[in-house]
Amino acid sequence: MAQRLSSKSKKAGPNIIRGYRRELTYFEVPVRSDIPKTTYADRGVIKEIFDEVDEEAIAKLASERENSTVLQDQRDTTVSDDFVKTIYGHCLSKIPTRSYGKINFNVNAYYGGCTALYFVSCASGNNKNETCVELLLLRSGFDCNHVEVSPIASSQDGYFNPANSHYVDEEGTFIGDCQYGTNHLMLLANDCRYGNLRNGIYVESQNKKPLLHLPVPMCKEDSCGLTLILCSGSDGVKYHNAVYILRTGVSNRKFESKLVSGEDKFKFDLGENHMVTVHGPSNSRYGLFHNANNPTSKQNQNVLVTQTQCLSGKHTLLTKLHEQCTLVVLCSNSYGVEDCTISSMYFLAINNQNLEDIQEVAGSFGTDCKKSNIWKFEIVDGKLVVIGPNEPCKYAVLSNVKASYMDLVSCISQDGCLATGESTKTTGNVKVTMEEITGHLNKSSTIRIMLDHNFVHTISIDELTYRDGEYIFSYQWQDNEKYVGYHKVRIFAIKKNLNTDEDVFIELSGSPCSITRQKPGVIYALNCAGPAYQDLNDIVYSSEHYQFANFDSNFLSGMQSKAVGSVKTQTILPTSMLNSHDGFLYSVSRSAYTEQKSEQRFRYKVNGIPNGSYKLRVHVVDVPEDMTFNGRPISKDIKEIIETMKKPGDLVGPTCYCVDINVDIHSNFFEIESESKDVHRHADQICAFALLDMTYSDKIFTESQKKQEYIERQKVIDKIPPLTTINTRKNMSIVGWSQNLLHNPTGENGDLTFWKTEGDIRVCDGGYDTDTCFVTSHIWGSKYQEVNLLDYFTEEYLDTSPGIMVLEDYKEGDFGGGNYCFTAQLLSTDRKVLKEYTTGEVGPLYYLHSEWEEANIIFSDYGSGVRFVAFSSKGKDSKSRAGFFGPYISGAEVRVKKKSTQSEDDSYADIPQMDKADSKLAVERLVSKVLTDNAALMEQFIKEDDVQDLPNMKLSSALEDETGQESKWALLKRFLTKQKLEKKREIRVFVSSTFKDFAKERDEIIKTAFSEIRRLCTERGVFFTYVDLRWGITSEQTSDGKTIAICLQEIDRCRPYFICLMGERYGWSQRKEDPDDVLNSTFDYAIESYPNLKWIDEFRYGSSVTQLEVLQGVLNNPNVSKDKCFFYMRDPPSKEKVSSQEYKNLSSESEWHHQQQERLKTQVKEHPLGLNITTFKSATEVANNIKRDLEQCVNIDFPKGTELTQLERMREAHNAFGEARQRVYIGRQDYFKNITEARDKGITKPFIILGESGSGKSSLIANWAKKIEDAEATTFVFVHFIGSSADSSDYIKLIRRLFEEMNIFYDFDMQIPTSDSLLINDIGKWLRMAGSRTKVVIVLDALNQLDDGTGEDGSEHDLMWIPEELPSNVFMLCSTLPGRAMQSCLRNKWPNMKVEPLQESQKMQIITDYLQGVYGKTLNSEQKIMLVNAQQTSNPLYLKSLLDEIRIFGSFRQLTDKIKEYLSARNPQELFAKILERLEHDFETGTNSRKYLVRDATTALWCSNRGMSESELIELLDVSIRMR
Repeated sequence: MAQRLSSKSKKAGPNIIRGYRRELTYFEVPVRSDIPKTTYADRGVIKEIFDEVDEEAIAKLASERENSTVLQDQRDTTVSDDFVKTIYGHCLSKIPTRSYGKINFNVNAYYGGCTALYFVSCASGNNKNETCVELLLLRSGFDCNHVEVSPIASSQDGYFNPANSHYVDEEGTFIGDCQYGTNHLMLLANDCRYGNLRNGIYVESQNKKPLLHLPVPMCKEDSCGLTLILCSGSDGVKYHNAVYILRTGVSNRKFESKLVSGEDKFKFDLGENHMVTVHGPSNSRYGLFHNANNPTSKQNQNVLVTQTQCLSGKHTLLTKLHEQCTLVVLCSNSYGVEDCTISSMYFLAINNQNLEDIQEVAGSFGTDCKKSNIWKFEIVDGKLVVIGPNEPCKYAVLSNVKASYMDLVSCISQDGCLATGESTKTTGNVKVTMEEITGHLNKSSTIRIMLDHNFVHTISIDELTYRDGEYIFSYQWQDNEKYVGYHKVRIFAIKKNLNTDEDVFIELSGSPCSITRQKPGVIYALNCAGPAYQDLNDIVYSSEHYQFANFDSNFLSGMQSKAVGSVKTQTILPTSMLNSHDGFLYSVSRSAYTEQKSEQRFRYKVNGIPNGSYKLRVHVVDVPEDMTFNGRPISKDIKEIIETMKKPGDLVGPTCYCVDINVDIHSNFFEIESESKDVHRHADQICAFALLDMTYSDKIFTESQKKQEYIERQKVIDKIPPLTTINTRKNMSIVGWSQNLLHNPTGENGDLTFWKTEGDIRVCDGGYDTDTCFVTSHIWGSKYQEVNLLDYFTEEYLDTSPGIMVLEDYKEGDFGGGNYCFTAQLLSTDRKVLKEYTTGEVGPLYYLHSEWEEANIIFSDYGSGVRFVAFSSKGKDSKSRAGFFGPYISGAEVRVKKKSTQSEDDSYADIPQMDKADSKLAVERLVSKVLTDNAALMEQFIKEDDVQDLPNMKLSSALEDETGQESKWALLKRFLTKQKLEKKREIRVFVSSTFKDFAKERDEIIKTAFSEIRRLCTERGVFFTYVDLRWGITSEQTSDGKTIAICLQEIDRCRPYFICLMGERYGWSQRKEDPDDVLNSTFDYAIESYPNLKWIDEFRYGSSVTQLEVLQGVLNNPNVSKDKCFFYMRDPPSKEKVSSQEYKNLSSESEWHHQQQERLKTQVKEHPLGLNITTFKSATEVANNIKRDLEQCVNIDFPKGTELTQLERMREAHNAFGEARQRVYIGRQDYFKNITEARDKGITKPFIILGESGSGKSSLIANWAKKIEDAEATTFVFVHFIGSSADSSDYIKLIRRLFEEMNIFYDFDMQIPTSDSLLINDIGKWLRMAGSRTKVVIVLDALNQLDDGTGEDGSEHDLMWIPEELPSNVFMLCSTLPGRAMQSCLRNKWPNMKVEPLQESQKMQIITDYLQGVYGKTLNSEQKIMLVNAQQTSNPLYLKSLLDEIRIFGSFRQLTDKIKEYLSARNPQELFAKILERLEHDFETGTNSRKYLVRDATTALWCSNRGMSESELIELLDVSIRMR
């Protein structure tokens, strides 16, 4: 198959890669000496560069040309006289078939590169009345078949825009891939091997007449022409220069001129007899280059052209300049091998021998280069000089200057060798057969032979034979070189570079070439639609292009392949290619799908096959339905074998299958054919096939070879852009908008489900960044769908008129034209149209140039009452052609503006993989010995309630794996991991002190000690914060009596870390004889609200709040926290060293306060357990002491090396999310029973929990999973809460985390794929392996919150990445909200259960258990009944949020009114709004408040990717310390 290249060149050679095993390597600077001189088929004789022609030399040269090999399409290369050589091409096909136009040009340019102007003109339509032309810049690569084609200018008339592409065959020949119609092609190159540019015609105005007839060749009635015209002239005041293209065609006087560069001062038209006329300035001159293949008049004069080359940077292009001229300069340069070339086209305006204008019209560059505009021009001593790189360059100059015969004779100067710097080239020819290599060359040189990228032999100069003026050589293949496979052979002459004295490689003509040594037992093998390829079993599949490419316009209207059908590139789930043993055979296929009914088939006929019984090996990506072999149906046989190959856990969709079936041949040929009955429903595809005799056998691969093969596959797939789902959706990241509310919006279901249709409309391949789209025919085809907005939003929200966006993409059909109409309507409940938008009938669409356009509208301010969105669109072909040639329609969307959306995901860093040693058993025995020797220590270390985590584990026994049993070493690792995660990685320090006397110390501690500790904790992966509520209680909280409760509760949160700064002041306190009403209220509130604080009542009088903090933090229970509690006692102040005011602030409030403070200090100092006490004199000293003590705590609790891995951090986050939902769960036990029963039945489909938002799905599955974990220690339980963090929403990272957890749990010796695509494809394999060892439970909560970063409507919601059938022993439990994910679950018919609203008895139990059981709060009967009877509290999320507000409300007497106020909220969203209002009142009003704190805090949380810590929020929001 020819290799199709995009606008950016791709690596095209060598054409064969042996499996995944061969790493392509290239040698330094190879060069091909010459393309065969018959690349252009000149019928005359070239006049050499001298005046008097040597007739004998001419005769000899003509004889050499006659004896050389002539390329097939000789008729397409025409000369106008005896020394004009031009590369022409021609191809023809009928609608709608594209055709190949082969031209005699090889894209491997070697030294100096090659730049060419590529002319394409096409006439199509019933009467050839539709014409289009295009001028392109062609850049040749150095070697390996690299080429890039870039558009310069185009023109069209009618429906059809230029749609030119190209191929390169295995030999490097350039092939135009042209649209249907009559196509004329031409190349003008800066390399004289491909023409000499002498076809240019010179014309000038006579007698200063502005109107001039141009000798543009007339096109035949069925064709179109493209002319490049270089113009210059003067109006007496100013010179004018320009370059134009002309599009000409006879029928209907088709004509257009278009400016390419310069000033648009020349006007072209058609005169009498269809002659082209030009009206320009007087004294105008023109140079014309036309692509029509018809001779021009002998009377025409030629323009000056040159083709030159150089090795140095500065080079003379023209030795003599005309006073006024326009030039086009084609430049090329090579700076390495393969694609390392640069090409550029320049426009130069020269007037009065001055360079008035220089423009780069077009440019192209290859690998490792940053720009194409690297050449500069100047005029030196009347000569045009170019300054380029100091590397080999080639140049061509096109002009509008009249040329003499001598000018044309001397215009070519490319005889020298750019490889060596010699004045003549080293040339030669080789012939390669299965047995030997023979060749000859014109100079004595060392010969080197390369086989498959390795030099295998060198022929020295002494081994050459000189005969008849040539040096002859030969080489017989050695036995060790005759191995099976597809081999690339290259032969080089080795010469010295005259400037550098380095060896250079000059590739001889006839090289490179390929030879095939087929494996025994292989009769025939073909890579359908692909190049020659050797698979891993060493079968060589030959190139389809080489055997079946069609260049005959008489065969099926000129279609490109004799195999018929069409080529399909596998864009759908490319990882399926690597699911096979040898996936490269599946990258492209021959499909029976085409629009033309007569071509809806594929057919391969191979003659010369001996009769007998064989095995037919067929490579397919889907189960065929209509495939036959010699007329016998074989689809059923293939399907039966494929069914046996499928495994539980495999993904749905195209997969690679290699099937062998038995066949018989009776007539010395075989024919494989498929003619599909309905290609729009199903079209067979075939990727490759091989005919094998009964002696054939595949290679046997060892396990190590398979493992290495897997690694090589992964390296390859890593380089493929991930198409992570079966239906790729165009990237769309619209912050704040809902998911796409349309179903089957672009036909991804493969049919028209969810759409109401009329007329002709179908689903087809392609689309705007999608795999499918809709296409219409010659009659209107329409589709209609309604979206019920109440399925996604409440009436209250809809009545706020949120933005509603409706859009769709469309473009012209395959052959231009077409009409399109798009309409969007907003409807009320009774379907009344409240607002409407329509594009009207748009078209014809040919002006779109095959680009997708978008029809869109965003509705806003439409008022209340909208409940439905009606979406409709239609299209039809405007040319009334039979078949589906109307517009393509893709990407329909309906979205509603949301109040908020989840933040985008960030990039994912792969989890570091462990390099597992082969000595695993020795390691486990070592671990066993360590555990045995330290059994007593381990028994002390392991808590009694942890013993169950090590079932049947005996410390004295060897920890060796047993067949079918779980590794004890794996169990131990799980236990240690659990121990590591159970320890909360947080240091929360409570700072206790009096207020006025420690201002300096606090500032110093925060700035130095705490900042350093926070940095250290960050390095260890530990969260650090401090709580200093002497500064953090608002006056409102003080007046409300919450001070003591807040302080003592925070001490419990910070335990065991406690710091107390003690001076002379005692702090806030009271005596019985002098009570403090506010302080008393704080005692009352704490005692009433928190039963665990009743002990403070006996300290109501005679104790300060600071003393209560010391009692709560340390003295009441010193054994728990004494090692993490620190007292810092300041020396008494000295009047001599401080000011009087400062001395007053540092001294006791009174004598009574002094006595109380001294008593407290004594109690601390004389504590029998010996508390940590340090004295200090200054703020700096105490800050250093605190830093020292806390650093020691960090090093003890979280030593270096105990940091959590990324996987452990993720596991910890999901565990924390689940634990928050496991504290209190009251639900129907039937739910647990139903889930357990489904699991016990061994269902092979995921079990889905359905329910509305806030209905308790997350709590249900969290509690069910916890029960399984507690009851079944050997069961692998994986719980993933989607949406709990940014990372959790990416299903690729979900799968990666699943594999990582399996690797740890089972101790798999497996490498986790680094490729996203391969990761998805391996799910089934990993689940099967896990299920074969233990029971597996996978819990995925909130599938509706999946988001891979491309928007909420991404195809991850289609759940195609979840296996259709789960392996045995594997149970998957999922939950989802209504939406696309739920629709996917229902469409797949997965078993499900719906979570119903809470019943009254359940609500009563939740109120009691949550308030009283957890927080010691009680409500009276009236309040409980009020909550139970409210309908909205049937939503668990609503009820829990309300209970949280109730438990922190300060006034029991006002609680009933507060409950009523909250119950006025009709849903969770309204309740959250009231909670935010309460927070705004608490923190944004009164003393020490901060305006917009709640707004800014919630905004920061919304914008953050992974949430924010308390300290981060405080720092970001610049919250005053008194606000904390």
